[in-house]
Amino acid sequence: MSTVLMLISLALASGDGVGPGLPGRELQRLASEARTADLRGDWTGLMRAHDAIGRLPASAASRAWIEYYLGYIDWRESSLAAMGEGRGGATACLEQSAAHLSRALDAASAFTEARLLLVIVQGGILNADAARAAELGPSIRTNAQTVFAEAPDNPRVKFLKAFMDFYVPGRTREQKDAALAEWREAAASFPPRPRPNEPEWGGAEAWAWLGGTLLVDGKADRAKDALEHALGIRKDFWWVRQIALPQATRSTATHDAAR
Repeated sequence: MSTVLMLISLALASGDGVGPGLPGRELQRLASEARTADLRGDWTGLMRAHDAIGRLPASAASRAWIEYYLGYIDWRESSLAAMGEGRGGATACLEQSAAHLSRALDAASAFTEARLLLVIVQGGILNADAARAAELGPSIRTNAQTVFAEAPDNPRVKFLKAFMDFYVPGRTREQKDAALAEWREAAASFPPRPRPNEPEWGGAEAWAWLGGTLLVDGKADRAKDALEHALGIRKDFWWVRQIALPQATRSTATHDAAR
């Protein structure tokens, strides 16, 4: 991913774009079920929620949110597909997710959450196939710059910015450390409950993914703290409870014993 983000016109950020309105109660319920299935590593639950959302009547008011949550579920399925089917299965899920999110933006051009998630999803596709940089790079850069300009206080936007600041190639150690501090602030900025026009996901996930990044970065004690924050929000977060936190605990104990 290029370190230079393309400048975009103010019209993209403020013109006469259409927002998505509010998701319906049944859609919110199914989206919450999908997130719970994701946190529990429940592939069947994710597919069941995907099918149920796909059957909802798509009115002009609900179409953007329906497409958004179909894209969200495909994105989360990609993580499980990577374990069971490898890179090809994960990429197929990400491609399906990107298609849904593009349709969400067609239905509501000022849909910040859909644009933000599209950046993450296309970044995942690019990570799997660097040869697609010319195809996906401009979209990723433009959409990232748009959401940074439109919603700088959105906690998911803060998380995305910190993530990109850490993982963009060529970062110095000082820049990476600053991104980790920014990431922690982003994770802490999520409210206990989302507003009706915001997705539920983010708080536990931002802490969990921060913990995973810190663990790979050799900071096991700080990783353990972040992962415990994630479990404090969602005790059913299987990846944190069964994989990442035990590894961080072992690494911390090994480091302490070596002192």
